[in-house]
Amino acid sequence: MKKFIIKGPNKGIKGEVDISGAKNSCLPLMAASILFKKKVTLKNVPFVKDVLTMKDLLVALGSKVDFSESKKIMTINNKKNHKLIVPYNLVSTMRAGVLTMGPLLARYHNKKIQTSLGGGCALGIRDTNWHLAGFRSLGAINSLNKGYVNISAKKGLIGSKYKFPKVTVTGTSNLIMASTLAKGSHVIKNISIEPEVLDLINFLNNSGADIKFIGKRSIKVTGVKELISGSHNIIGDRIEAFSYLCVGAITNRRIKVKNINPKYLSTEIGILKKIGYNIEFNNNSIILSPAKRLNPIKIKTGPWPALATDNMPLILAVLTKVPGKSHINETIFSNRFMAAPELNRMGALIRIKKNNAIIIGQKKDLKAADCISSDLRTTFSIILGAIAAKGESKIRRIYHGLRGYYSLETKLKKIGIKIRSKK
Repeated sequence: MKKFIIKGPNKGIKGEVDISGAKNSCLPLMAASILFKKKVTLKNVPFVKDVLTMKDLLVALGSKVDFSESKKIMTINNKKNHKLIVPYNLVSTMRAGVLTMGPLLARYHNKKIQTSLGGGCALGIRDTNWHLAGFRSLGAINSLNKGYVNISAKKGLIGSKYKFPKVTVTGTSNLIMASTLAKGSHVIKNISIEPEVLDLINFLNNSGADIKFIGKRSIKVTGVKELISGSHNIIGDRIEAFSYLCVGAITNRRIKVKNINPKYLSTEIGILKKIGYNIEFNNNSIILSPAKRLNPIKIKTGPWPALATDNMPLILAVLTKVPGKSHINETIFSNRFMAAPELNRMGALIRIKKNNAIIIGQKKDLKAADCISSDLRTTFSIILGAIAAKGESKIRRIYHGLRGYYSLETKLKKIGIKIRSKK
């Protein structure tokens, strides 16, 4: 099992980072391909573990998938009927496997579909029941047997209405896909409006779907008979972009991230500005320049356009180097502060109480430590700590980070990080 070894403090940070396609956009788009009877082409596809797992899942279901890492292009052909069992071994490490449920139900509603409950990062409650309730609002019935959800709609899916109890990204995407081929119109309220969800909606509409906003967080999906073969360019990964901006922030050095729409990070950019960093924009690029003075802040996570919960562990690491008392309120997941104990091992002063974190930032360098990663974003948070720490830090279980960051070690080396991987 590989680990990262990082020698810090890294004060020679410079250069720019090309941001990859968004993993959290790519996965639902891949799942959506099941809705199509013809070829789907996705561009700007990130070559990361979760995408490869989803590829294997689609192949196991019967799709023909071709993927060029160099060209970042994936073609998915679904001319043949799919198998209707989503196996546990392919979704146990990836939550997004649940996203195949909606499109399978839409296309094969008169048959029994068996879906294993997914895995992914252990961040707290991620309620699949909301997905199932949404499907039931379309007329589906479901049961649970030996860890598999059995679901079908022998009379077909018929538009009605449904309101999510709480904003959910995967739930929104799943129900949109299920509604796309339904009879009549389905009104869905309290939806997620994250850029990745909007990317899915744009893709489906450009392929013949009929999805219209009827309010800020409400849409009407009018079912169509079939979708036409489509091609789509995946948006840039806003979480990856913010991750590398935080490399510049924690070292207080200039850094540029390319191929990202700044509006996807409007809240995060506002936070960096409040701390004191200078931010500029140039042709789908974001440039962070050093701060003259660093200011502590109070922030909280929430559904977009609020601070993304995925970005919270990153800003947590940055705040360990911002003198004074900062406060973070996490409103999405119950177990999001798993980076805190590892950062504290490096000499950070972070106190956790339920869903709140108090950070006492310090000017002095953190200290190198032997750390263990527990999830995707925690991996990069610990990397940030190691970059700012004096000495040689070891980060174990880096496979978590490789699930979502393309060419992670190479990109870090390119901007001056002293990093190597070792078994």
